[in-house]
Amino acid sequence: MTIRAKVFLFALLAVVLVCLMGIHLFDASRRSQMIRDQVTIAQDQLDTYGRLHALAWPYLNQLAQTRLSGGDTALVRRELMARVDAEMVRLEDTLSREFRWLEDRTTEHERHEYQELRVALQAWAEWAESRVRALPEGTSVGSTVEWLLYTRFEQSVGVHIEDLQREERAELGELRRRWDESARLGQMLAMFFPVLCFVLVLALAFAIIAPMRRSLKELTSVAARIGRGDFDIHTSGVGHDELSVLARAFDRMARELRESLEEKQRLIRAEAEVSEREARRYNALLEKTVLERTAELAETNARLQDSIQQLQAAQEQLLFADRLASVGRLAAGVGHEINNPLAFILSNLRYVHQEMRDLIGAPAEDTRQEMLAALSEASEGAERVRLIVQDLKSLSRPDDVALGPVDVASVVRGSAKMARHEVRDRARLVEECGGVPPVRANAARLGQVFLNLFINAAHAIEPGRVQENEIRVVASISSPGLVTVEVRDTGSGIPAEHLRRIFDPFFTTKPVGVGTGLGLSVCHRIITSLGGDIRVESEVGRGTCFFITLPVDESADTTEQSAA
Repeated sequence: MTIRAKVFLFALLAVVLVCLMGIHLFDASRRSQMIRDQVTIAQDQLDTYGRLHALAWPYLNQLAQTRLSGGDTALVRRELMARVDAEMVRLEDTLSREFRWLEDRTTEHERHEYQELRVALQAWAEWAESRVRALPEGTSVGSTVEWLLYTRFEQSVGVHIEDLQREERAELGELRRRWDESARLGQMLAMFFPVLCFVLVLALAFAIIAPMRRSLKELTSVAARIGRGDFDIHTSGVGHDELSVLARAFDRMARELRESLEEKQRLIRAEAEVSEREARRYNALLEKTVLERTAELAETNARLQDSIQQLQAAQEQLLFADRLASVGRLAAGVGHEINNPLAFILSNLRYVHQEMRDLIGAPAEDTRQEMLAALSEASEGAERVRLIVQDLKSLSRPDDVALGPVDVASVVRGSAKMARHEVRDRARLVEECGGVPPVRANAARLGQVFLNLFINAAHAIEPGRVQENEIRVVASISSPGLVTVEVRDTGSGIPAEHLRRIFDPFFTTKPVGVGTGLGLSVCHRIITSLGGDIRVESEVGRGTCFFITLPVDESADTTEQSAA
């Protein structure tokens, strides 16, 4: 028998057992429901017989009162029969419900007894009424008469009702006995049927699994021997199931592998007999090919090195181009900054020249003091021009990439002075960069980063509300060996869909002709080349904050410790 047939047989047995259990439960439930309904009907009939039996005394009392008051006793009799008919309707209803389980002749017999009971009740009611009506006018019905009438009721009707009650009690006892037997049988089946099912399923599972386990163990051993290269095997696959077919397939595979191994050994011996001259020729050809490929690889590496050098040069030119773009953006502001000191330099020099030309002899003390003050102011203005030009020169020159200790506060101040013309009409620039150690960086390139960030922050703020907006620069030690500089503004913010692209080259949200899209890309490249990190957080309408993290210059810490 195949494994599939065994599994199907196992499943079929489980299904049959479950179906048998379900059928038994359904039949037990149906029989319990039937017995319960029969018990309910019998109890209803007993209650009805009790109510019919209890009608006698109220009827006699009502007849006595009606006779004493001179009323119509026939009306009392009709009321009694109406109650009797109502109880008979209830009995008929129980018969119609009992008809589902009893034979037709049984229900007909009970219906005939009900009719006889009604006739007996009617006859006694008429007889009792006639006896009460026959009493003299104004005479009350005494207890003796009532007892006589009730005794006649018990003899004619009560006996019949007791017989019916006795039959119903016997039937009710029989139903309860059957109900108890059904419950006991259900309990026994509930105890033994699961045990029987468990034993059958366990036996069938063992009959399926035991041979399968032996076959799998043998196949595992055969597979291990084939894996070790032992192809001289033979399995005991003589059955017709899937594992026996697989065992025979293993035998056939081992035989074919053994034949293939022998054929391969013959080929190896044949190949060993190939002439050594062919082998040397092949080796020479292989060496020639290797030399050619090596020469091509060296040439390719040389071209790749040239490309890398050109790329590095292009990147340096990109950085310098961004600086020149920043210088171009600041040109108007720088010209305005230089124009103011030049104006009062020229004015003071003209004043001194005029005074010297008009002066005859030694100047008076007041005149000499005014001339000295004018020359001092001219000197201060020239110094301001020199500093502005020096700052601009430090930004525009192509600097080297040498790294060293850089004071963050001084670099921020220099960049703030160069961006002052862009910022002063838009926001307040607040610097809090003191108390942090020098970082390892390049001052010019770091200044280029801060200048780009200041200009971008200024362009994100509408001009005209300086007191309501600010650009705040805060430097702090974020962790041991690292300094973080925050550049925070209260501008319009950056939409969430643009945040992941702001460091991409040539990406800009500014109008055409206003921005090139290189500023933040260059900032990112400069910071990463310095060994730092730059990231951004922004919310539309709330502002933007750039976080620049740079390593502390360890050489500066060593120098300070040596000096101490």
